Amino acid sequence: MNPAINHSPPDLEDLFCRCEGDLMRYFSRRHDGNGVARDLVQETFAQFARAVQQKQELKCARGYLFGIARHLSQRVWTRRQSEPLPLDEESSSVAMPQPDDRIEEARESIAALPALQREILDLRFAQDLSYAEMAEVLGIPVGTVRSRLHNAIAQLRLRLESDILQFPP
Repeated sequence: MNPAINHSPPDLEDLFCRCEGDLMRYFSRRHDGNGVARDLVQETFAQFARAVQQKQELKCARGYLFGIARHLSQRVWTRRQSEPLPLDEESSSVAMPQPDDRIEEARESIAALPALQREILDLRFAQDLSYAEMAEVLGIPVGTVRSRLHNAIAQLRLRLESDILQFPP
């Protein structure tokens, strides 16, 4: 019997209390509006509950939850990309505040990373998932998570350092 695998079903109420806020932030960062995020959190737990009922073995309940959340988020994005954007005359006339140039440069550097590296950075630093939880979410070994996170940070560091050298204050 593998001690890393939890053979008893998790307490869903306790898991919800511990993870609801993290999942709300995860979905809110990806999808505008708390209404969508709230619906996605509920669907995540509904799918998790079905997996528990089907007696699927879970190595890491929190990691499994974020794996479900990742797939739901991707499904919503795919659906959203196929829908035409509504034209709203009022939204084009609203003045947006000017962002800090350094923040914009950091966002651009992160956006230039491959999708999986961006996701690993988000799971680690925005969602505070452990390496084991990230491995569960992404379906890759922990060593691969570590190396990809290391590579993503190294690439970001190089890009940001080169930006600083090119544009002195």
